[in-house]
Amino acid sequence: MMRFICFLCICFWANIANGAPVDNEWLALGHYRPQIFGGYKSTIDTDNFFLSPKGKISPQDELQATIDLFSNNQNEDKKCLFPARYKYLQQKGYALKSFPKCEKLEEFYADLQPAGVTLLFTDAYMNNPSSLFGHTLLRIDTKRKGTQLLAHGANYGAFTNGKENSALFAILGLTGGYYGGFTVKPYYDVINTYNNLENRDIWELNLDFSPKELDFFVAHLWEIGHVQSRYYFFSRNCSYMLMEMLDAVRPSLKLADDFPVQAIPLDTLKAVYSRQGLVKEIYYRPSRQAKIKYRYNQMSETERAAYIEAIKNQKYEMSNLSEEERSNVLETAYQYVQYQYVAKDLELKDYRKRSFDLLKARSNQNEQGKIKELRSGASPLDTHEAMRATIGTGMKNGQSFQEISYRPAYHSLTDNNYGFLRGAEINFLNTIVRHYDNSNKTVLQELDMVGIKSISPMDEMFKPISYAIDAKIERMMMPDDEDEGYVFKLKVGGGVSYALSDKIWTYAMINNYAVYGGSLARNQYMAVGGMLGVFADFGNWRLLAETEKIWATQKSGSTIRYKIESAYSLSKNTALAAEYLYQQNYGHDVDEFVLSGRFYF
Repeated sequence: MMRFICFLCICFWANIANGAPVDNEWLALGHYRPQIFGGYKSTIDTDNFFLSPKGKISPQDELQATIDLFSNNQNEDKKCLFPARYKYLQQKGYALKSFPKCEKLEEFYADLQPAGVTLLFTDAYMNNPSSLFGHTLLRIDTKRKGTQLLAHGANYGAFTNGKENSALFAILGLTGGYYGGFTVKPYYDVINTYNNLENRDIWELNLDFSPKELDFFVAHLWEIGHVQSRYYFFSRNCSYMLMEMLDAVRPSLKLADDFPVQAIPLDTLKAVYSRQGLVKEIYYRPSRQAKIKYRYNQMSETERAAYIEAIKNQKYEMSNLSEEERSNVLETAYQYVQYQYVAKDLELKDYRKRSFDLLKARSNQNEQGKIKELRSGASPLDTHEAMRATIGTGMKNGQSFQEISYRPAYHSLTDNNYGFLRGAEINFLNTIVRHYDNSNKTVLQELDMVGIKSISPMDEMFKPISYAIDAKIERMMMPDDEDEGYVFKLKVGGGVSYALSDKIWTYAMINNYAVYGGSLARNQYMAVGGMLGVFADFGNWRLLAETEKIWATQKSGSTIRYKIESAYSLSKNTALAAEYLYQQNYGHDVDEFVLSGRFYF
């Protein structure tokens, strides 16, 4: 019997000496991704994450170095950096020494008091370029009694040193010019930032982790909390790294495999939801602004008038209202004052006075208000897919053509708006190729590198600015000879929008243009345009109509432009669209019509 045991021990140590086998669990734990030409490479870029000199590209060497570390009585501080690796080795039967006492790690566990893990998705925030596609993060639910506001949020983001709005932000964010990493902070800070300050709805997906998986999650969070990775806005971003994090806990999920090229937060949310047995429950946390608008929309016209008087002129008598109606108005006004203070529209002194006066007036009412609070919203899980391809046919100045287009991401105003921030348009790398029958010519018609539009109506409570940013390469007809050439066009505009009804919005913008191309006179011109537009959303059918007068520094750029675009959804991921463009160019006009089918995937 002893000989047999000794034989097994010899075989065990021989296996370690020759290199322990690498499995999917180890690859996920080290954030190793397969490479095109074979082998693996970790997405972690910090040297202290690796114990072997070749650890970033050799999971085999890194596993052996980890076994060696936990097989001796030295390097206690280094061992404390890798509690998840130790748990993995224990599970595989490799770890022979006990894990050391690590005070900071124990403090980390004690501070979190973990009870579960929840994936959070926030709506898009149009005022910050880094949040145009929404955002995802993780919450470590707490055992503490009371609200989950006492829990902690784990967020992966780029370390930009406060330069999110600088001219280089987009370039550095797209090319890996920033490093990114995980930070852990109280969940009430997360709520204050996303829910209150930025007015973003939050969707919470509670994950079904076993106690063992939860313990492993916290251990691995500790490990990667000390390291950084190159940050890429469309690929290795806040959402993608969360997928790798969840894969490390449950490698069978293979979430990261779904995103080899781009990782849009909305898509990662859907991927997590699609994994069988991963999501237990879903909760909706509306923003403070959404809750106020919801209450306002439920008021009668008389209540609304009294509410406006209350928030604008601090008039709380409302003698023409019943006690129930006064309660409705005063409660909503109190929420609005809280919103103003959080948004820094009120000084602390004014906030205290108005809050006290409202609460005093509210306490004098014997009846409760009957307005219901906002409890549900349009789920982002039911939105159309982010990528879009179109196939169409049309006529331009009497010439027939066929066109195809592809857009990697992610939403246009005339796409189905269900589950999206209404009035927000974000197009990235939309590419249109046309074939003209008369000339038998196939051309790149347009490459829209980035197109952003935000139409957000003003009202008595909120005064957002509507704006548009567009950078593209397009094939432009030169009015002098009706020949076509390529130009680069940058548009930046701003203005206001008003709602004629819940379904129809109007807007006006002043747009500034910078256009450059070799086929232009003097190769470039500047322009300014005044635009009027209408956006209508009737659910399955959407309409966008615009007219714009443009004054340019050269004659060929001055024009009057009329455009109508309409789309009808056949299903969540298919639609028919029609577009008409008429452009007056001092006698050499453009008259164009396109009918197309849209497919989202």
